[in-house]
Amino acid sequence: MSDKSSHINKYIDRFFEDLILYDDNIVFKDGTKSNHDYKGLLKAAIEVFLNHQSSFTAYEVYQTFFMMYQITPEDKSEVDENNPNILISEPNTLLDLVDIMREYEKNTGSLINRQRDHFIHSVNVFILGLSVYAQNKYYRDIFKRYILKNKHYTKYYRIDGEFSHEEFLYRWGVAALFHDIGYPIEIIGKQLDKFIDDGIKNISPSYDDVRISLDFRDFDEFNTIVKKYPYDYADNYRERYSDSKVLDLFKPTDIMAHKLKIDFDIDTDTFKELIRHLNGFVRIMGEQGFIDHGFFSAILVMNSYGKLIQKYGDKDKDFFFYPIVDSATAILLHNYYSNVLQKKPFGFGKLRPKQSPISYLLILCDELQEWNRQPYGVLDVQKNHVNDMDVVIDDEYIKVIYILNNGPMGFGFSKKKDEVIDSILEIQDIFQGKLSIRTKIELDNIIRGISIAEIQTPNILLRNIEKLARQINSDYNDEMRQKLDEAIKNGNQEEIDNLKEKCSYLCEFEDLRSDYKLSNIRQAKSIPKKLSIIGCEIAHKNDKRAEITEFDKHEIEDLAIFEHYDWCREREGTGWTYGDVKNPEKLKTPYLVDWEELGEDIKNFNRNSTKNIPNLLNSIGLKIVRNKIRLLTFKMHQFYESGSLDDNCDGEESFKKLPKHVQYSNYRQADYLVKILKEKGFELVSADDSRDKIIRFDDDDIEYFAKREHEGWLKLKLNFGYGYLQLDDIEKPEIKDRTINLANNPNLVSWEHLDENIKKANKNTFINLPEMCEDSNVGLKIVKSE
Repeated sequence: MSDKSSHINKYIDRFFEDLILYDDNIVFKDGTKSNHDYKGLLKAAIEVFLNHQSSFTAYEVYQTFFMMYQITPEDKSEVDENNPNILISEPNTLLDLVDIMREYEKNTGSLINRQRDHFIHSVNVFILGLSVYAQNKYYRDIFKRYILKNKHYTKYYRIDGEFSHEEFLYRWGVAALFHDIGYPIEIIGKQLDKFIDDGIKNISPSYDDVRISLDFRDFDEFNTIVKKYPYDYADNYRERYSDSKVLDLFKPTDIMAHKLKIDFDIDTDTFKELIRHLNGFVRIMGEQGFIDHGFFSAILVMNSYGKLIQKYGDKDKDFFFYPIVDSATAILLHNYYSNVLQKKPFGFGKLRPKQSPISYLLILCDELQEWNRQPYGVLDVQKNHVNDMDVVIDDEYIKVIYILNNGPMGFGFSKKKDEVIDSILEIQDIFQGKLSIRTKIELDNIIRGISIAEIQTPNILLRNIEKLARQINSDYNDEMRQKLDEAIKNGNQEEIDNLKEKCSYLCEFEDLRSDYKLSNIRQAKSIPKKLSIIGCEIAHKNDKRAEITEFDKHEIEDLAIFEHYDWCREREGTGWTYGDVKNPEKLKTPYLVDWEELGEDIKNFNRNSTKNIPNLLNSIGLKIVRNKIRLLTFKMHQFYESGSLDDNCDGEESFKKLPKHVQYSNYRQADYLVKILKEKGFELVSADDSRDKIIRFDDDDIEYFAKREHEGWLKLKLNFGYGYLQLDDIEKPEIKDRTINLANNPNLVSWEHLDENIKKANKNTFINLPEMCEDSNVGLKIVKSE
């Protein structure tokens, strides 16, 4: 947003001023207080996003929020250091859904007529809702009354016993950030529509009535929360609401229907009709030729949280039925309310905030959020769009000005937007002076481009990210001060002046500028990915695997280069550009160049930060060990070379003698094993997992795995530029010498044409895979997936 949106920045400041997070203020049994600043991490992510809206900065907001509220087997704030089973990382299925939505949207635009950004849009909706909450006392009071009237759920409270704004932050964050998570399903429908329009209907006008609808082979299976033993998570809800005993409380549509019955005081006959409609909505959408992504988004949210809350059985099950169902129902209603409930046979009137405050706010913010929505669809790209906005929010009014760079966005755009919102919501329940929307065109503005810079990192718990980020900042401060002391000793005045200027910016982590704070967070989050590149991972200090305390020179160089380019993506993603002289205020830096163009001082800075990773992790009670999949890679190489499964040999030393590209190929193939095992319902787990191990595969599975493994190997080799080599050519001197045409290989053929001896070797890998996994140097086993 531009300077015109400075109101939003002020509103966000106000929201966070009044916010107290439970996990930032826990008092432990020994009287000490937690030393977290999760609130500061989220605020920093939002501030950087507001200063430069891109897919990169949007993902930082998603990631910070869903790591703050990640559901794990243990407390996300602290752990018992004497417990040997301490959690270091945990798959975050919620973030996985975000990644899928982002990729679908980014990669399918040219196949759809009408589609705009939903990824950055959802973050803007989230921020706009925080602003309304901060600025409007009527909404805050209505939300508080709505929460307090529910006597069943243990709510967020501050340490002083007062009602906490964190209750709103959590429910609103889930609803706003996830409200479009099911949009890929709608994208698929739109792709099919465009194919029919562009292809089939062009053959003859007689095909004009051809319509596409999506169907599920078994919608009931999708519309079911996975049941985890013990099956008691719905018991308290049934006791509290006797009319829910006839419902299937593992069925999202039944749960949401009951939620609507409670919130809207629906009579029994209407309630039954609502259940029928929701359970038959997929069929209705097919008959009427549309897809409501909000319906699918709501079910995805309930399925995800329903499984997680059951999986970690010590968690309060009410955590699902009250805040999560509230957020999911809001996601359902953001389209369903106006498209269904306001029409026959239901005939609901305007939605009032006291009925469902999160739903009300989601509809309002979703309708208002029109700025910086990148067009993807073929027709949308050709249209003019709202490029910026100005908004003023208080207890009396919400005034929105849409700013366009060129051309009108259709006559009556503002009036139509006002009318749509007014037809759905009772605006004067929270804004006494109603809603004001108008459009302003600024011809001399330049459209701001939306950066597509992305980064993906393995999941690591937020508490460890925060500790690492703090330590990174502290280490940097110490290094710069040490350099200044050395420069003073050496008497180099130019270097002294330069370092004094740099040291003047040093401060504690809490006081860092938001983009610098996120830079430290980015570096902390990149550590697992860097370690993965060299076959390592983070473990707790009690892990039995040997600790890796230093990297070899090749690993240091590789990871230093990775850090530089990772830093470049971060800087570009947060609005920095190249400049001959560093200027933090103007977001200019001379280091946005290729590695080869950097001076040795900056290269050494990256090398030193890489060398320091083991010490950095040690400072927070963690260590570096070999990734078990990498240990399996060594074992597979040993087996390939010798045909032996000798438990006393791990094959690492001989593996390191292989050419780099061969090592990489083997790494990729071992990683690929995990994927193809899952395709048949198997997974690789730690040897101490309680599930029964798989001793052998049947012949059909072995054939399948061997074929899929060859397909993966073939694709990888072709990507490397390898070519096919005739078997008759193998004995030619220049081929036999292996110094020419190294990229040729006689096995670069499909499975059906592969030599039978090679097929047998591939199958032999999977015949012996269970035993290779169980090797004491590997520590894995194969089990059936849950």
